[in-house]
This record gives sequence, C-alpha cells and structure tokens, in this order.
Amino acid sequence: MTKKDFKASMLRGLGRCVKAVRQQPEKYRDIVLWACTRDIAYDAQCEGTRSWYVYTMVNTYADKKPFINAAAEALKKYRPNGGWDLLHLSELLMFFALDGDEFARQAVEEKYNELLIAMRNRKRRPNRVFHTLSDLEQLGLVLTVDRASFLRVAEDFGRLYQEKQYMQDGDFAWFFASKGDQYKKTMERAAQKNENIACFLQREQASIAAMEANWERRKANPQEKLTGVRLSRWLAKKADKEMIERYVLAYREQTQPELRADALAAFVSCPYPDDPQPVIEDAQSACEKLRNTAWEALENVRHPAVRTFALTNAAKGICTPENFALLVTNYIPEDGKLLEDLLCELIAARDWDGVHAAGMDIFRAFYEDSQIPHPKHLLLFLYTYDPCSFCRESAVQYMSKHRMLTKEILEECLYDSNDDIRRIAKKRLNK
Repeated sequence: MTKKDFKASMLRGLGRCVKAVRQQPEKYRDIVLWACTRDIAYDAQCEGTRSWYVYTMVNTYADKKPFINAAAEALKKYRPNGGWDLLHLSELLMFFALDGDEFARQAVEEKYNELLIAMRNRKRRPNRVFHTLSDLEQLGLVLTVDRASFLRVAEDFGRLYQEKQYMQDGDFAWFFASKGDQYKKTMERAAQKNENIACFLQREQASIAAMEANWERRKANPQEKLTGVRLSRWLAKKADKEMIERYVLAYREQTQPELRADALAAFVSCPYPDDPQPVIEDAQSACEKLRNTAWEALENVRHPAVRTFALTNAAKGICTPENFALLVTNYIPEDGKLLEDLLCELIAARDWDGVHAAGMDIFRAFYEDSQIPHPKHLLLFLYTYDPCSFCRESAVQYMSKHRMLTKEILEECLYDSNDDIRRIAKKRLNK
C-alpha cells in the first residue's frame, strides 16, 4: 500500500491500515504520528472518534513516547472551538494512561482542570454555543473510569451548578445519560452526604422531568402544529387513504408556488400516491422552494415516469445527489452499470460527501420494507470508499446478509475503527 493510499484508507478507518502498520511500521510512522494530533473521523458526532484505531496502530511501535508526546502537546495547545479534536486527543491519551503511562494521564487531568477553572472564573453565559462547557463535559466522560472518578466529576459539576447562576438544568445531560445509570446507586448514596453531588443529581433529574412533561403534552395532541417533515412522517405512519387524499387535493389545487411548496411538503416522507407528473414538473420550477420540495418528494416515489425523468437527467450530465436518489428509488437491474459509473465518478473526483450521500441512498434499497431490487454490486464500493465508518457498518451488515464477506475482508474488519464492525467480523470468523 502506498503512503497516499494508506492515509486515504486511514481517514476512512479501514482495518487494512492496522495490518499495514504491523507489516511495515517505519513506512507509515509519520502518518500515524500525524493522526495522533487531530481528530481524523469523517463525522465524529455520528461515528465517534478513531482514538482506539490510532492507539492500536501506535502499539505496533516499541517506543510509544513520540506518539504520546505529540498527542499531549496537541491537547495542551487546544482551545475550545466546537470540534472533536479534544475528545480524540483525550481518549487516545487515556488509552495509554490505562496502560500505566502517568504522563498521558496527567496531560488529560491538566486540560480538565484548566477548563474547570475557566468555567468557575466565567461571569456569564455566552449567547452563542458554549464550547468550554461542552469540552469540560467531554473530559468528564473520558476521565470517568471507575466509581471514584465518577463521583469526583459529579462533585465538580455539582459545584458549578451551585456557584454559577448562568448554569442551566441539564447542562451535563450527556455525562448524566452516559454514566448515570452505571453509577446510579453510588451517586444516590453519595448525594446524602455531599451537597454538590446532590445538586448535580437534582439539576439533571429536573431537566429529564421537564423533557418528559413536554413529551406527554405532545403525545396528548399528536397533530398539534404539525407541518412539513413532521406532518409528512405522521401521514406515513398514522393516516388513512382518505386523509392522505385530502392533502393530495390541497397540493393539486394550489397554484401559488410558495404555498404549493408548503402543500407538497406533506409528501417529503409520505410517498405521493397519485400520478407524479405534476411533482416532476414542479421539480423544474423557477421557484427554488417549490423545486427543492418537489425533488424531496420524488425521492419516495417509485414510478416509471420518475425513472424516465431521472434517466433523462443523467443523460444530460445532471449528476446531482438528488437525481442519484431518484435513480436508486427507481432502480432496476438494467440500471446497475449506470449507478456504478456515477458512483465511480464521485470516487475519482474524491467527492467524499457525494459518496457518503450516495451510500445513504443505496442503503435504502436494502431496508426490509423496500420494494427496490438490491444493487448488491455497489456494496463493496461503499465498504471501501464511504468515508463514514457508521455507514460502512451498514455495508458490512448487508454484505454479510448476502454472503459477500470474504475471509480477507473479515480479517481486516477485525481492526476497523468501528467497534460494531469488529464484533461482526469476530463473530463470523469464529463461526
């Protein structure tokens, strides 16, 4: 594997990189060192960081100090910015800390204390997103490895609730949801003796109670203020044919473009049940709002007229994600080569957002309730090139179902950045 190919595969989180490093560690040293200093996930909010993945590669080297030092230096220089570098760096260092490296642990502790002091010195809550608060919560999660560390973080967070008026109920909801159940009894016992922990528990429980009350109000009147996507989802799940027809009629009778778009929004999730020709015409409207809504609605419509529309667009060189989605929805085996060519064009152009969007459309063909034939030949492309490891997990699951997972693929999946993919591979290889 060339260094360029290695880096591209590492950015996708493919297990082949771990195997490559074990075979030729010095060849890829500088790239692994680079990955120790920043988040390399495509979408860490969705797929998590790739800290374990990088940690596994670093463990190939006899001298891990240069890698740990690089991560520690990057963490020291980090300033709250709303990204995911902090979580990647702190998780990576904590893997080494749990192996007994005190320098790595101290680096994470110092950043936690720095952010905690910054919070205690702050006078008011900013109007925009509170990055310092979010980062402190992330570090609290990373540092919680046992009961004692959980109580220490809970006490720190409770003290902030007590001391700072700008704190709001549920400010540490992620931490509470992630660790609260695991240490519930420990926390409840400690709350009887420690007022800061008691305050933390009370403020987080108050936030949950408020959300539950709001949910109950919404359940009492499920159609209250339903518009757009929410209305369309409700129609798809709850409405009968007669009610859906009323919304079809409301759309067909509306002539003003803006209002016509609002009426058509009822079908961005609920499939439009009538002749789609008016929607096809609206997809070519001069009104941007109506045009965009029509494209969204057509994604749910499997009909010969929609397939013809999408094929005509493709022949004209229109390679938008929206047209690709229509081709998938109306896919028949004869269109397999066209879809493959379009996907390969995105890969050749290194349009990873486009590949990701195409992948999510293709996976719709494999849903249990889908009427779309399975374009199985595209799964290997998505396994190899989809930048999102969470989506790659879907590719692996469908490949497993269709008996497409070779021993070679399974063996590299053992080291994938996605832990669910690793479990699938281990289970299949054990069988």
